[in-house]
Formats: sequence, C-alpha cells, structure tokens
Amino acid sequence: MKHIKKYHAFSFLIIALVFLSSCSSNDDSDKSEDNEVIAEKLAITSFKMLSNNHTFSVIKAHTQPLDSLVVCLFPSAVDYSNISPIIEFEGASIEYRINNEAFHAYNVSLEESIDFSYPNTIDFKVANSDNSDSKVYRIIVDTERPIVFNNIEIEIPDSQVNVSYSGLGISTWTNVGNYPIRLALRTTEYVDVVTPEAGLNNAFSTTLTDQSDFAQPNQSGDVNVFAGATMVGAYSATALFNLYFNENLGYLVYDDIANEYVKNIGYQKAALKLKGQMIE
Repeated sequence: MKHIKKYHAFSFLIIALVFLSSCSSNDDSDKSEDNEVIAEKLAITSFKMLSNNHTFSVIKAHTQPLDSLVVCLFPSAVDYSNISPIIEFEGASIEYRINNEAFHAYNVSLEESIDFSYPNTIDFKVANSDNSDSKVYRIIVDTERPIVFNNIEIEIPDSQVNVSYSGLGISTWTNVGNYPIRLALRTTEYVDVVTPEAGLNNAFSTTLTDQSDFAQPNQSGDVNVFAGATMVGAYSATALFNLYFNENLGYLVYDDIANEYVKNIGYQKAALKLKGQMIE
C-alpha cells in the first residue's frame, strides 16, 4: 500500500508540473503576442479634384524619396494654379509640400487650394502615429488632351496627281497641358482612310514641329501636311499622334505590375483630320 501511495503522489507531482509548465508556456505566448506591433496602413486611397469629370490612376515611380505618383487627368484644360483636391487616406496624418520644401499639415476637410501649375512640384506624405513610417506621393495634374489643333480638320488645295504637295505651316497646334510633353513629330498611324479605290495607299504625311524636342506648356508649333497620289479623286484620313509624358524632373516612371517603364500616363492621341482632291 505504501508503494501505491508513493506512486499516486509521484504521479500527481508530475501532472502538476506539466500543468504549471503549460500555463507558463501560454503566458509567454500571450506576452509575445501582446508585444507584436501591427503595422499601420499608409496610403492615399482617393485623390479627387473639384471637377465633375476626371480620371484617376496610380503609377509606381522608381525613385527616391518618392514612393509613387498619383496621376489626375482632366478631360480638358483647367486652371492648374487653383485646384482644391478632395483626399481620402489611410494613416495618422497627411502633409504636403511645394517644390521639395518643408512639409506642412494639410486639412482634408478644408480642401485647401494649391498651385499645381508647372514647374511647381507637389508632394503629399502620409505618416503613421509616431512618424516612424511614411509614404510620399507626387501629384501629377494635367489634361488627357494636351495638344489642341487650331483646325481639327485640314483640307489641302486641289493637287495634281503625281506631283508632291507641301503644306508647311498649314495650321498650328498648342500645348494646353500642364507639363512639357515629348511629341512623336512624325506619325505613321492613320485611321479612317478613304481613297478613290479600295487598296490605294493613304495620300497624306503629317508632321508637327516646334522649337525643341519637348513642347512646353502654352507653347505653339506648326502643322505640316504633305500629299501625293497617282489617282484622281477624293482622299481623306485621320492622323494620330502619340504624346509622351516628360515632367523633366530626372526620374523614370515605372509600373511594377506590368514590369515595364511607362512613357504614356494616359494621354489621348492627338487626332487631326485630313482631306483633299487629287486632280489631273
């Protein structure tokens, strides 16, 4: 009996030690979980302008100290010097700066007016509660259609077949956008081509010229139209020009999702209609 009592006492002691050990382990686990720091979400979730219509997109930037670009493109030109953004964000605070100066608090409820006109650069910073982490967004404000033609449809004078026509400076264009843009000065893209007979080549060639490689805001240039055909009749076509973003700030825009560099931030192709008669 004494052996049995000793055995029961020993068993009880082991069970008690295991139970205490288990409790201690759970306590340590709880403390470990309590000590874990949950990272705060930091993001601009919506950046709307005081406009009835606009487009919104976010493009990553391969540069420091910027984390990304917020691109806001209006359907037409606006007063870029007086824009009041409506912002929604995740984080403890939001600040903004102009031309890389010191950041200042931004009151989202007041919808403060900001001068976004080039060459100003506008950055917003979202930070966590103790300012140990933050994200910086550069805001790009422009129009979808920065190139405006003085005449959207050009009719060349009646031209003889087999004779080249050169319409240098036949019309003009203007950059009504907010940034310098790089022009594809000569286009090879034509749509809606109409010729006297099916299968004939487009009769037109079109170039845009300016004073430099980049069209600055409010800068104008010439439209040049060349024509030539071997058959009498009416010809028409629409020339499309690709427009490439060039903020000229020394960084490349990079799309992490598509894994490629980005030249076009959403500009619509500039469209110019052409028509003319080829005569004997």
